[in-house]
Amino acid sequence: MSGIAGICYTDGRPVNQSVLRRLLDAQSHRGPDGRQIRRETSVGLGHLALHTTPEAVHEAQPRVGRDERLLLTADARIDNRDELISALGCRRDDRPATDAELILRAYRRWGDASPEHLRGAFAFAVWDASKDRLFCARDRMGLRPFHYCWSAPRFVFGSEINAVLAHPAVSHEINDTRVADFLARIHLSKEYTFYDDVLRLPPGHRAVIHREGMHTDAYWTLTLPEERTLGSDAAYAEAFRAVFSSAVEDRLRADGDVGTFLSGGLDSSSVTATAREVSSGPLHTFSAVYEHTPEVDESEYIRAVLDRGDYQSHFVEGTDHDLLEDFPGYLASQQKATLAHTPSLLQVLHRKVQDVGLNVVLDGHGGDEVTSHGHGYPGELARTRRWGALIRDLRGSLQGEEISWPEAFVAYWLRYGRLPNRVGRRLLRLLQSVGLSTGEQKTPPQLIGDDFARRTQIADRRRRYRKQAPAAAPTERRCHFRQVSGTLQPGALEELNQVASLRAVEPRLPFWDPRVVEFCLSLPADVKRKQGIGRQILRSGLGRVLPDRVQARTDKSEFRPSVVYGLTNSALDVQTVIEEMEDALAPYVNVDVARSTVDRFVQDPSASNPADTVSILQVLRLGFFLEHKTKSKR
Repeated sequence: MSGIAGICYTDGRPVNQSVLRRLLDAQSHRGPDGRQIRRETSVGLGHLALHTTPEAVHEAQPRVGRDERLLLTADARIDNRDELISALGCRRDDRPATDAELILRAYRRWGDASPEHLRGAFAFAVWDASKDRLFCARDRMGLRPFHYCWSAPRFVFGSEINAVLAHPAVSHEINDTRVADFLARIHLSKEYTFYDDVLRLPPGHRAVIHREGMHTDAYWTLTLPEERTLGSDAAYAEAFRAVFSSAVEDRLRADGDVGTFLSGGLDSSSVTATAREVSSGPLHTFSAVYEHTPEVDESEYIRAVLDRGDYQSHFVEGTDHDLLEDFPGYLASQQKATLAHTPSLLQVLHRKVQDVGLNVVLDGHGGDEVTSHGHGYPGELARTRRWGALIRDLRGSLQGEEISWPEAFVAYWLRYGRLPNRVGRRLLRLLQSVGLSTGEQKTPPQLIGDDFARRTQIADRRRRYRKQAPAAAPTERRCHFRQVSGTLQPGALEELNQVASLRAVEPRLPFWDPRVVEFCLSLPADVKRKQGIGRQILRSGLGRVLPDRVQARTDKSEFRPSVVYGLTNSALDVQTVIEEMEDALAPYVNVDVARSTVDRFVQDPSASNPADTVSILQVLRLGFFLEHKTKSKR
């Protein structure tokens, strides 16, 4: 994983070399292994190197093509190397082809179609002097970031928002629509950022910048595949094991030892156990334990995995950070109010990876979405009036929950039975009023200010978001597709990339391999979820390598106790911190609601409403971001 940046003027004016250097300076942590720029009059490209593969040590970027008409800067790990080397005829005896060389050769052979032939994680830009244009592309799932500002005739790009903002002509004006969506907890775009002038190239997209302007389009789009029919659960399990093992193995190519994050959950345990099975070298694990909040500690599950393999295990204390003091620096690096509620733990884990001397770590992020809990299945059963199957599903999924399966069944029957819609809704409201639990979540505090909400038309945006949300899908397969293809995922992947880059670590995410995603989307609903228990393909496919107690897990540690501990044991006082933010928050947030929410929390933190805790974190993330933006202007 590296850093890239560049400037291109479509009217031929020269690029200022000192400004180009500023773009690299703004994201310099991405280049511990070297930095370089190259200027060709109206275009300038920069590269920051982090060597994470054996071939990367031979790379010198920006890379010039053999005919000196092509210039490349790339942040890339290409996984289908053997296939490309064969197709492009670049075998050599002295050293293996670098990933940058493969990209450049692919562009020379296939031009704008070149990204279609690449498998892996990448973001790159190629200056093609013969056509007087810049060509840019990003991988299918958005595993490597690409931010840009286009204001004709100037195109500025970088791995990070910070790099783009470093150009003096790029405005730092806040994007009100993005702030409103953040406060409303909705996501309606894979392109927008918290700045008006800065956009993201969406996953699976390419862009061409030339004298006529800028054009972007999708070279690849995730679609819902045909339903797969294999005949038996064992056949499905074997097929999943093969594709997942291949994804993990591809991500073990490294210049040194590799680590995995191991939390004890099904996702991280699956990645770790599979990596141990297919790896020939040492495998390190990195785990958090919780002495101060034992209710969230998962040491017993972590140990169950470690006991089945030869691992070099490393542990950190999950509360060994100051939640409030760490927020500002992290948000300054992200240049946004983050999706992650509490990024501090990730910073502690990556610091440990760096201290051990590794720069590659496999992460189980995405396992929930990709292998699917089957949350859309009960609704599908109700819509098709398969009441017996729905009862069996609810009895399995609601064991130990506050809502009982009969209560949930009544709610589904009223919603999807043969009653007229109007009658069903009225009966549902009546039963709710007398205490029937229907599984509806408590309404969180409405943080967005009234005037700001009207100005950004947030009510209409909420309606649009609800229509495209997974819960609105008519079938489990459609619900699953919306979960993995939605607007939320690219932002989450970018955040993971950014927090890792601060410690010169490359995160690798096997669940987001397109082959794994497409395989899981092709599964019938009753293969993914049985008797109310989801993610069956992961349980059955990796049953041979997972400990029984991990394979059978249906619970997940609740993060709230550690958050409450972090908020109440900080060197800073959360009430005072939010009070000091009020001026920055006032244009966007209903300050009275924010103040009353934090007041309720501090009265009895351990017994506070979980919705209040989430809202406080939301206020903190936005407030620290706005404060940083104000200070950076001075």
